[in-house]
Amino acid sequence: MKKNTFVSALMAIFIGFLPLYAQKGTIPAFELKSNPLTLKRQARPGRPFDKVGRKFAVLADESGSFEAWAYPLKILRNFTFSFLVGSSTRPIPGKDIVRYISVTPEATTLTYTFQSFTINATFITPVDEPGGIVLLQVDSTHPLTLICGFLPVLQPMWPAGLGGQFAYWNDKHKAYIISESKGQNHGFIGSPAAQGLSYTPAHMLSDAPNEFKIEISDPELVRDKFIPIYMAGGKGTRENVQKIYQRLQSDPEKYYRKNHTHYKNLRENTLKVETPNKKLDMAFEWAKVAFDNLLVENPDLGKGLVAGLGASGTSGRPGFGWFFGGDAYINSFSLLSYGAQESARDTLAFTQKWQRKDGKMAHELTQAEGYVNWWNDYHYGYIHGDTTPYYIAAMYDYVKSTGDVAFVKANWESLQRAYDWCLSTDANKDSLMDNKKAGLGALEYGALTGIETDIYLAAVWIRAAFAMQFLAKIAEDNTYATDAAEQFKKSKQAFDSNFWDTENQFYAYAFNTEGETVKEISPWNAVGMMWELGTEERSLSSLGRLCSSDLNTDWGIRSISINSKYFQPLNYNYGAVWPFLTSWVSSALYKHHMPQQGYGLLTSTANHTFEHALGSITEVFSGANNVWPREAVSHQGFSTAGVVLPFVRGLLGLEGNALEKTLTFSPHFPANWEHVSIKDYSIGKAKFSFDYERKTDALSLKIQTKNAKGYKILFAPAFGLGTEFISLTVDGEPLEMKTEEKAQVAQAIAEIPVKDGKMQLDLGFVPTTEILPVVPNSRIGDRNKGLKLISVKKNASRLIIQVEGLAGSNYALGITHPELIVKVEGAKLEDDKIKFNILDDKSHQFVSHRIILHLQ
Repeated sequence: MKKNTFVSALMAIFIGFLPLYAQKGTIPAFELKSNPLTLKRQARPGRPFDKVGRKFAVLADESGSFEAWAYPLKILRNFTFSFLVGSSTRPIPGKDIVRYISVTPEATTLTYTFQSFTINATFITPVDEPGGIVLLQVDSTHPLTLICGFLPVLQPMWPAGLGGQFAYWNDKHKAYIISESKGQNHGFIGSPAAQGLSYTPAHMLSDAPNEFKIEISDPELVRDKFIPIYMAGGKGTRENVQKIYQRLQSDPEKYYRKNHTHYKNLRENTLKVETPNKKLDMAFEWAKVAFDNLLVENPDLGKGLVAGLGASGTSGRPGFGWFFGGDAYINSFSLLSYGAQESARDTLAFTQKWQRKDGKMAHELTQAEGYVNWWNDYHYGYIHGDTTPYYIAAMYDYVKSTGDVAFVKANWESLQRAYDWCLSTDANKDSLMDNKKAGLGALEYGALTGIETDIYLAAVWIRAAFAMQFLAKIAEDNTYATDAAEQFKKSKQAFDSNFWDTENQFYAYAFNTEGETVKEISPWNAVGMMWELGTEERSLSSLGRLCSSDLNTDWGIRSISINSKYFQPLNYNYGAVWPFLTSWVSSALYKHHMPQQGYGLLTSTANHTFEHALGSITEVFSGANNVWPREAVSHQGFSTAGVVLPFVRGLLGLEGNALEKTLTFSPHFPANWEHVSIKDYSIGKAKFSFDYERKTDALSLKIQTKNAKGYKILFAPAFGLGTEFISLTVDGEPLEMKTEEKAQVAQAIAEIPVKDGKMQLDLGFVPTTEILPVVPNSRIGDRNKGLKLISVKKNASRLIIQVEGLAGSNYALGITHPELIVKVEGAKLEDDKIKFNILDDKSHQFVSHRIILHLQ
C-alpha cells in the first residue's frame, strides 16, 4: 500500500514537470475568446495591420513582418519568421506560406501553413504596458525550427537621434538586449524557448539581422502549448525595462484577458447601433477601436491623441504618430458622438499644454520632444492657422456634449487668448482670419496657397466665434459674449459675400488679396455648410455640385475637381480622395436634407474599413482609381471620422446639448429600413436608447432614458417628399406636431418632454414613392463608374430626379411604392426599380440624365 502510494506520488511529480523537460519555455495554451467584431480574410503580404496600446505599437504587414515601438522609441524593424523542417538547411520564409489573418480588437492571428505544419502567430499588445507578446501555436508532423530575425534600431522618433547603440544575446533572459552608450534607452526581445544565433559587434549594430531560433524536436510536446515571444522597451534604467519584460512573462493570459475586457467595455459602454446594413454597423464599431488605438501615454509628454499610425520602414516617424492639434480637435467631435467623453477631455487637455503665449495653438508635436528642443529648433510647431479656432469650436462641442462647465471655467483664460489671437489675424478688417497672417488652412503647398482667405479657415473661425458666445456665458464674461456674438454676425455675412461664385453658383475655394473669387469648386466648402453658415439655397446648389462626377467618386470625394487645371490624381492636396473631406461633405448633405447622397458617401468611406488595414481607414486614396498611394498612412484618425461623424450626426440625426437639456433625434434612414436599434447615446450624464420600427403607414418609436429628467427630445424623422403625416401620439396621448418639406425630405417635427424611464411614440402617415440611396459598388483598382444622384425635387405630383452616369451605361434606382407611379419619363419601371440607359455620346465621360416620375 505504502509502496504504491510512493510510486504514484513520484509519477505525479514527474508528469507535472514533464512539459518543462519536454519543451522548455512554453506555456499552456489558453482560449482566445470569440468576438462579434472578428474580421477574417486570406492574408495578403504587404497589407498592413497594427496591434497597439497606450505605450507600445506593433506595426506590421500580413506576412508577419513588423516593427516595434515603445513610445517614443523605435526598438526594432524588419522582424520576420522563417521555418526549417527536420534537418533541412533551406528556410521557408513566412511571407511565402502565410494563409489567413483573423483580427479582433484584442489580438490578431496569422496562420502559416506548409505541407507538414500549421502555425498560428497571435499578436497581443497590452493596453497599458510598454511591451508586446506574440504567441505561437504549432501543429507539425515533423521536427521544426523557427527562425526569428530582426534589425535592432533603438532610435526615438524624428527629429531626435541617438548614437552608440549595440545589441547582444543575453542567455539568462533568453533575449536580445538593445541598448546605447548612456544606458538611458533600452529594448528587449526574445523567448524563454529560444537560443541566440547571431554574432553581434560590441559597440555598434550589425547590418545583418539579429536572429534567434526555437527548436521543436518533438512536435507532440508543444501540442496545446503556446511558444511566447516577448518585447519590451523604453526610457529609463535597464533594470526597469527588464522588469517590464519579466512582468509580461509572468502571466500572458492576464494581458490577453485585460485587452478583451478593455475592448468589450469600449463596445458596451458607448453608443451601440444595429441597422439593416450590418457592414456599416461593423465599420462603426471598428471606428471606435481605431480611435481608441490612437490614444498614447508618452513618458515625457503625458496622455494625448496621435493623428495616425503606419509602419515607418527605414524612416523615423510611424505614419502620423505625433500629436497634431487640428487632428485632435477634428477627431474629438467623433469621440463625443459615440460617448467617449473622458477620452475627448484628455485629448483637449493635452493640447492646452502647448498653447503659445500669444494664444496660438500648436499644430504638431513630435513624440520625441523629450530628446530635442522642438519648439525653438524646428519651425513646424505652429505653422497652421486653423488649429486655434478649431480649438474653440472643439471646446464648445465638448461642453455641449458633456455639460462639464468646470472644464471651460478652468480654461477660460486659455480660450480668451485663443480668441484674441484669431482676431489679431484679420489684417484687412473683413471679419475673417487671413491665411497670410494666421498660417496654413486647407492646403499646405502649391498654387492655391497664395490667397487671402480660404473657405475652410473662414468656416472654422466663424464656428469659433459662434462657440465663443456660449463659452463666455459659461465663464460669466459678458464682454467676450457680446463681442463674439457681433463677430459671428459680421463674419457670417462676410462668408456669404466673399465666397459665393455667382457665375458658377457655388461657394468657391477662396478669394485673393484683390477680393476676387478663386473659381475652384472644392469639398473644403462643406465644412461651412455642415455648420449651416451659408444660405439654404446657395448651400443646396453647392452640394449638388459636390455630388457631380468630377468630384464624387465611388470611393469618396476628390479634393479638387477632375476638370481643374491643377488636378493630379495622386497629389495630396490637388486631386486625391480624402475620407475626412468626404466626412464633411456627407455630414453637410445630411444637414441639408439630401440623405440619399449622404448615405452613398458614408458607405463609400465605411467600405474602406475592410479593404486595406482591416479595421482601420487609410489616410488618402487616388483620385483616378479606388486604390491608396504606397506612402499613405494605413490607420488615420481623421479618416475614421468619415464613418463616425456622418453616421451619428447625419444618418442617425443625433445631437444633444447638455447645457440646455435638449436632444435632437432626426433620423434620415433609407425608406426601406424597417428597424433600427440605438442604445446608450450619451449627453452629459443622461443616456437615451431608441427602438425604431417603420411599417407601411406607421412609425413606432420606443424610447428608454436614464438620468434624463428635465430633457426634451426634438423628434424630426425624415421621409420622402410628398409624405402626408396624419397623427402623433406619445404613450397613447395626442401630441402636436408641425410638418415641413426641406430639400429632398418631408419631416414631422415635435418636441417631446422626457419621462425618465420608458416612452412609446407612434406616428401615422400616408406613404409616397421614395428614392432609395445609390450604394457604391467599387472594387480595389476600379475607376469611377457608379451612378451619381445629383438632386431629387418635387413639383406638384411629379418627382424630378437628376443623375449622372457613364455614357452608354445601364443603371437602376431603387424605389418604394411603385404602385403609386402613373408614368415614368427617362426610365422604365420594373418592379421596385426604375431602370434606364445613359445616352452614348462616345465621350466615355459622365453624362447628365433626368428622370420624371408622375405620381398619383
